[in-house]
Amino acid sequence: MSIQPGMVQAFMVQAFMVLASKGRSRAGGAAFLSGALLLMVLGACGEGPPVLNAVGKYSDVAVITDLTTFNSVAFQLEKVLEADAHTGLRPEPLFNVDVFDVDEAKDARRYKNVIVLGYLKGRDRASSEIKYRLGGEQMRVMDSRNLFMAVREDVYAQNQNVIFLAGNDRSFMANSVLKEGPALRGQIEASNKKRLGIYLYSSGRNEADELAIREQVGHRLSLPVNWRLNAIKSDASGELGAVEVVANKPTRGVAIFWQEVDPATVDMQDHDALLALRRRWGVFLGEGLQDAYGYEWELDMYRREEWPRLSGLYVAGEMAYGGPFRTVFMLDVPGRRLYGINWYVFFPNGAKNEFLREARIVADSFRPRR
Repeated sequence: MSIQPGMVQAFMVQAFMVLASKGRSRAGGAAFLSGALLLMVLGACGEGPPVLNAVGKYSDVAVITDLTTFNSVAFQLEKVLEADAHTGLRPEPLFNVDVFDVDEAKDARRYKNVIVLGYLKGRDRASSEIKYRLGGEQMRVMDSRNLFMAVREDVYAQNQNVIFLAGNDRSFMANSVLKEGPALRGQIEASNKKRLGIYLYSSGRNEADELAIREQVGHRLSLPVNWRLNAIKSDASGELGAVEVVANKPTRGVAIFWQEVDPATVDMQDHDALLALRRRWGVFLGEGLQDAYGYEWELDMYRREEWPRLSGLYVAGEMAYGGPFRTVFMLDVPGRRLYGINWYVFFPNGAKNEFLREARIVADSFRPRR
């Protein structure tokens, strides 16, 4: 039997009443010792903050439910979460989902992302767990109207994101999971970015740790509507260096580089224009840098260094070369920063004006996406 909140206090009151009635007799002393031991045991069983840290990757998600009841819904949820709706640089899914029965979920409760699935008013273990953890709080109804959600942090372990999902009808819940997949993925992504930012800020920007954490999170390249990833370019050594993004029609394209560019190698008349581009970055950061997750990173989180090593999506103004263009700043490797932007125009007849190096125009036209 699980110990509910308030049971410990009730036992303590009863024990003290018994001890008081025993007086100072030898039997009372024995009762006092046994009562003290009882209070220690019961006190240890009380609810408190989790002691252990969550383990694994930020991209790992554990789904905990009563598989006898919610088997189909749970695996539908797994399929939806592992589907990457956006074109990405990584071939594997954005999230790796494992499904656990509530009676065998000891290890699952240590994941960095946990989803508990059950009924709103069910009597199975998963539904009882949701009711117990929420303590009578109302759950928020999702857009599909057949799923209810509540989000908590650090429920079973520290540095943990926990989503409670519930509904009234299994078939409606399964259909709603398909519709709510993007919202659930977005919540997990936002939580990952928030916790990652807190970690990077508190760790003093350790480059080795940062690189490892970024690999765990799995950065994704988000593309505008009706655009697609056309090619991934690499140098002679095979190192990933650039991606080519084109419109589906196609009428125009953009080449995005995220390796550091030597100003001496940039084909332009005035090298001061490149410095102006760098100065424009400060304006972007002051207004908040939006990364590929859509998360806003404020400059004051990075007082220890000049630029954050993050990715962002910005929209160029109307250009004489067939704009507007969209360029993605990707920066996955610590120590390397994007100092130059290269693009070309993609014409329907296949002709290309290769990699126009118009840094002065870029510096004057780029603005943060709103």
